[in-house]
Amino acid sequence: MFAAGVAILVVLLLAAKIVGFATGSASDNDLATRQVLSMLAGYGGMVAWLLWACRRAGVDLGRLIGRVPDGHDWAVTGALLAVTIAFSYGSWELVAWILSRVAPDLLTWLVQMLPEKPAGNAGHDIFMIFIVVGAAPVVEELIFRGVLVSRWGVKWGVRAGIVVSAVAFGFLHANVIGIGFVGLVAAILYLQTRTLIVPIVFHATNNAIATVGWYLPGGSDTTAIMEGDGWLGFLLVFVSLPVLIWYLWRFWPARDAVIPYLGGGAENDGQDAEGPP
Repeated sequence: MFAAGVAILVVLLLAAKIVGFATGSASDNDLATRQVLSMLAGYGGMVAWLLWACRRAGVDLGRLIGRVPDGHDWAVTGALLAVTIAFSYGSWELVAWILSRVAPDLLTWLVQMLPEKPAGNAGHDIFMIFIVVGAAPVVEELIFRGVLVSRWGVKWGVRAGIVVSAVAFGFLHANVIGIGFVGLVAAILYLQTRTLIVPIVFHATNNAIATVGWYLPGGSDTTAIMEGDGWLGFLLVFVSLPVLIWYLWRFWPARDAVIPYLGGGAENDGQDAEGPP
């Protein structure tokens, strides 16, 4: 995946240089242009690896994605999303408050890793929003919940596959606790519904709400993150964490659960695979 991303980035940079040379433009050195090129390379590398890995293993992408079960309750999934967002944001605020006092340099590095508000013209902003809200949820859910949970689930067991993929997902987003829980919930949704469409919608809605936050007053203010008092984070975690723990405990897969791609699903002590979400 990394090699494919590097190769794509090199090609894109060369193309930008050639276009800049031909037109006399220096746009390839612009922050917005570099942001677009890095996004194209990153997600292009993921897609290239995904297609190669699935082709090599003989994976049917249509079967991997699945379809939404009849009667799926999207309202309850929305409520679960609200709780997950509250915990994700609150845990980040709380961790940032702790790190600002014990490891400020680490906090500075983590803040720099966070997605930034688009900083270009309207066309650039639209492109970035499309990547964050449209492309990222599809590609990341296919990889983390579809391929990795399935692969590691076969190798180590579904439970281990869920946990390891969620930790990797959290590391990718520089927020192991908050986004790690998002990964756990998305994986349970995948196992319960036997489709990646539900976690993709879950993920896309989460990203859309975060994108709206970019444009709110102070939504992209990193100084506020560095200087927060932690009380809001503590309150959000205090309210949301018990709900998430109950949900994960209630619908955690059985030790011998079978991944959806192989025809199984979450086994919850006699409960139907399609639970409340």
